[in-house]
Amino acid sequence: MGREEQIIKERERKLGELREKGINPYRHKYNVKNYASQILKKYSKLKPGQKTKDKVSVAGRVLSVRIHGKINFAHLLDSTGKIQIGLEESTSGKELNNFFKKYIDFGDIIGCEGIVFKTTRGEVTVLVTKLDLLTKSLMPLPEKWHGLKDKEERYRKRYLDLIMNPKVKEVFLKRSRIIKAMREFLIKNGFIEVETPILQPIYGGTNARPFETRLEALKIKLYLRISNELYLKRLLVGGYDKIFEFSPDFRNEGIDKLHNPEFLQMETMWTYADYKDNMKFCEDMISYITKKVLGTTKINYQGKKIDLGKWQRLSFLEALKKHTGEDFDTDNENKARKLALKMKVDVSGCENYGEILNRVFEEKVEPNLIQPTIIYDYPASISGLAKIKEDDPRWAERFEPFINGWEMGNSYSEGNDPKKLEEFWKKAEAAFRKGRVEEQRLDTDFVRALKYGMPPASGLGIGVGRLIMLITDSPSIRDVIFFPFMRPEK
Repeated sequence: MGREEQIIKERERKLGELREKGINPYRHKYNVKNYASQILKKYSKLKPGQKTKDKVSVAGRVLSVRIHGKINFAHLLDSTGKIQIGLEESTSGKELNNFFKKYIDFGDIIGCEGIVFKTTRGEVTVLVTKLDLLTKSLMPLPEKWHGLKDKEERYRKRYLDLIMNPKVKEVFLKRSRIIKAMREFLIKNGFIEVETPILQPIYGGTNARPFETRLEALKIKLYLRISNELYLKRLLVGGYDKIFEFSPDFRNEGIDKLHNPEFLQMETMWTYADYKDNMKFCEDMISYITKKVLGTTKINYQGKKIDLGKWQRLSFLEALKKHTGEDFDTDNENKARKLALKMKVDVSGCENYGEILNRVFEEKVEPNLIQPTIIYDYPASISGLAKIKEDDPRWAERFEPFINGWEMGNSYSEGNDPKKLEEFWKKAEAAFRKGRVEEQRLDTDFVRALKYGMPPASGLGIGVGRLIMLITDSPSIRDVIFFPFMRPEK
């Protein structure tokens, strides 16, 4: 029998004994009045050895047990931090002390009442006068110094990761604050939060392969949304001016440090605005969030110093010329293809001028965009939902923000001509039928909505996970998702 099996068997024996004694090892509730961080802060100035008469009531998970006979100690972890508890026969009583020694294990969840004092070694401690076992832990936690180091195991067993690694919990507390700050910025600027369908009969809003499912009640195929964009635009038709949604989206694509099949995106729609308005709005929002959470816009991401309060702007063509040294200011597809091949960029799957330029941009430009940069005026042929620039129809009124070489979002002046968009989707449908599985589909209900009239508008989508990675200095998107997708164990 292995060590873990022995521990489990011993804990199951204790569980049986407790039940025989009429003690419920899985209590229904506990009256928590105090938290570890509050107690530590309030009593930090006690002198070593000083006792108070102040009574407290705390609950949490036992992280360590130290048995010394008549005086025993443990560390208790609650949602705010860790605090020491102590039992001594003269105060806690012999019966309670013996119960603690016999039945309380590393990992158990307990509640205790007592008075606060500071040990001679200077640690704020709760001297226990009453103790209740709230939940018996049957599985042993990883060892303090040697356990749960493997990243795959940490992602798979996030519940243990949060217990054993305090820095992980801090990342997710910051995640919550980042989302709160983003929501706060949007509401301050007059945006209203909405909710749109996750299950959709027609997926749309971007190019991606969807996840399919089935609604048995109606015997129809449905899709998990790849984007909420077309539903937000329906709300603009309905009369909303400024709206946003934190949108869990689902894309059936690869998994790597920047991609998870399920991810969170924040998307806005803003009537009577264009992509230039959203450039400033995007810059201001990211600066605001960073300063709100960190107190500064300057971050150190994996050794790179980045200022999220300072932005530069380059057109798509300017960025290509700056980082490749070549002039792609031509609508000649063959010339663009030759320039790409000269730089050893594989453009064999590209079907037009815009796709060729975008492939070169992804390989030769994106990795260099470390400091916050707005890239604007994308090729029209790869921006089907955006308005075309009136002075040069090769380009669309579209921009993407980049930080650390990553695309952080997407924005454009929204196309609202139903005939042009229907034509675009019919071409996409034809490409889909030829095997381009990530092409967009024709949504006839959305086209019908546009025929009633949608005001001029601009939307902004931000990848929330990537922004959280930057602000928390996390190397992988899996570090900022509680339960990232994992290959099944068996």
